[in-house]
Amino acid sequence: MLFIILFICIGLSWHIQAQSQEISTKFMSGNVIFTWPPSGNSSSYAVIITRNTTKDPLERITVPQCIVKDAILYDSIGISVAYLTPDVRLIRSAYNVVKIKTKIGDTMDLSWTAAYFPAAGQYHVYHTYRENRTMFSISRSGVSYGGDTVSTKFTYLTRPFVSTNIMFEIRDITLDDAGYYNGGMSGEASWSGGGVVLVVHNKPSKPRITGDLNVEVNRYLTLTCSSQSTSAPDYYSKLVTLSHTWLVNETKMGRETRDTLRLYVTRDLKYNRYTCKATEEDLESDRSEPVQINPLYGPDIIKFTPKPILNINDKLTVREGETISPFVCTADCNPPCNIAWKVKGSDGFSDARSEMGTLLQQQVQRNMRLFRCQADRGNKTSKQGIQLDVQYLDDTILYINGEMISNIELNENAPMRISCHVDGNPTPTIRLSRGQGYTELEQRQGTWLNYTIDTAQCTDTDTYRCRGTSTGFSNTEKVINISVLCNTRFDKAGSFKSTYGSKSETDTTIHVAVPIIANPPPQSSDFKWDGPVPVSARTTISTEDVSYKHVIESFIPVKDHTYFGNYTLSYKGQTVTRITINDEDNLLENSSMESSGEVASRSCIIAISLVSILLGLTCFMVAVFFVYNRRCRNVHQNSKHGKESTQLQTQNMTQHYDDVQGTVVDQLEAQNMTQHYDDVQGRVDEGNYTDLKEGRTVAEGDYTELGQCDPETPYEKLKE
Repeated sequence: MLFIILFICIGLSWHIQAQSQEISTKFMSGNVIFTWPPSGNSSSYAVIITRNTTKDPLERITVPQCIVKDAILYDSIGISVAYLTPDVRLIRSAYNVVKIKTKIGDTMDLSWTAAYFPAAGQYHVYHTYRENRTMFSISRSGVSYGGDTVSTKFTYLTRPFVSTNIMFEIRDITLDDAGYYNGGMSGEASWSGGGVVLVVHNKPSKPRITGDLNVEVNRYLTLTCSSQSTSAPDYYSKLVTLSHTWLVNETKMGRETRDTLRLYVTRDLKYNRYTCKATEEDLESDRSEPVQINPLYGPDIIKFTPKPILNINDKLTVREGETISPFVCTADCNPPCNIAWKVKGSDGFSDARSEMGTLLQQQVQRNMRLFRCQADRGNKTSKQGIQLDVQYLDDTILYINGEMISNIELNENAPMRISCHVDGNPTPTIRLSRGQGYTELEQRQGTWLNYTIDTAQCTDTDTYRCRGTSTGFSNTEKVINISVLCNTRFDKAGSFKSTYGSKSETDTTIHVAVPIIANPPPQSSDFKWDGPVPVSARTTISTEDVSYKHVIESFIPVKDHTYFGNYTLSYKGQTVTRITINDEDNLLENSSMESSGEVASRSCIIAISLVSILLGLTCFMVAVFFVYNRRCRNVHQNSKHGKESTQLQTQNMTQHYDDVQGTVVDQLEAQNMTQHYDDVQGRVDEGNYTDLKEGRTVAEGDYTELGQCDPETPYEKLKE
């Protein structure tokens, strides 16, 4: 009842106190804000809002402010405020919403009437959208466009400049030019009524059709064309209602203007393509992407296109890392059923890369066993698979004593186990070789090859190569360098000279080359020569074709006869070998004497051999006589055939005697000549020595030196 009385009072007293108070207005982001002075005697107000010609119901509020949202929808907005005090004071105000609509690229004139033009100072034109900025300023003397007198964007049209009729031109309009334009001496003054909203139209966004496209036949479906206004300002575009146009197979569908389309689903709909467009103020959007309705039925038989080519095991042969060409899976349903591709690996099934029933190119991995197409429609399912035979060849993995390294050092006599692993399908062939010549040590078909050396020797130092091969694949190999460490020692297999001759009393140098085995190579400074006199031999080391074989080259000075004799080469105090340096003149003389002695010795040996043979022949003849005498006693008992047999036996025995005699002679002669050679040579093995002067044998590793006669003895005898 109180509100009704107030409403009547407001109507009766409208003109009485309307001027007693003022209501300020502001236009902010599409809303109009009314603000009035608060009352000290009242905590509430009665407010009536009029939109165009329609009045809202009376509303009671407690704050001296009222916001009318989406004011751009109306041409004018009025407000009446009653102070709920005993004297019922009334105030009112009206706000005219001026809207100007244009398009991108147009030129438009904007105008409004200012309350007054300042007698002094400037009148500023403001633009408010995403920010509040000054466009230009007007004074009695003219216009300033940010310090310039001319602008490519704006032209002030009002003359004279002091007129309250504000009008200007804006050119090449863009979406950024949309918003609220007003003027005043300050930014705050520009909000108090007046002004104009510039609306810039743009075509709506490209629509997108949504809805359930997989629908059972004989049912209805609804498609929605979703688009939105892109005009500016945004507080205008969000209020715009768009109209829509539906097309089927490029043909407009009658009077359909709503954003939704309702269809009855039949099997024939599978051939239709639906699109839509949105329209705003004669501006039409781009056409949406077409969609197709899939009436659901089936599935029955599954087919693959292209048909996979299988091997004799009904599997598709493919290499690891290669891609399978796309396979299209189809079933007897339309549109295609929910077709999904699965791949079976070692851990079961998982999703495969597919699209609309097409298995996209897949990079094959070795654990893939099967690609399966599954067509589902409701509770009906059909499955069909493609089994794979994935071929591959892994990189070679090489282990040495259980370690996967590329270089290793082993102590001599340590075990050496080489293991090669090459995984592949089909089963690969593994070969183990060594050296640059690829000397093959082992070959096996399988995934593992094991090669064992119980006690590694220095000669096992080399480069070992493990290679895996499989038809159609590039060979895969791994190399390991094995170095067997061994102590420095004399190399029996090397070329070595142990006796040297030198002119007496001649300052010369003997070049000695000693083959050794050592890994790692020794230092030349660790070798020392000891002889009859202290010597300082220049020594170098060179490595041969293998890393563990070296040659110790020494240059031993021989200044006079005191340097003749035996020399010992030692390495860190351990004897390596010995050599003898003799007087070259004595060697020639002794050689002659030894040659004469050799002739005499041979004559003696031959004589002894002949005597031995004659004694043996005599014994043999006695034995033959007894045998012959016994056989003669039975001469009358034997037939002619028997006589011939006896003669044949006698002949055979005689031949046997001759053979024996020749063999014995040959053996004796060879034995005597060998013994004579040993006597003359005086040495058997450069690595074995016997010291005759001391009456003992010196062991040096695996070698014993057979000693020479004292080299000084022949020299002393010659002097005597």
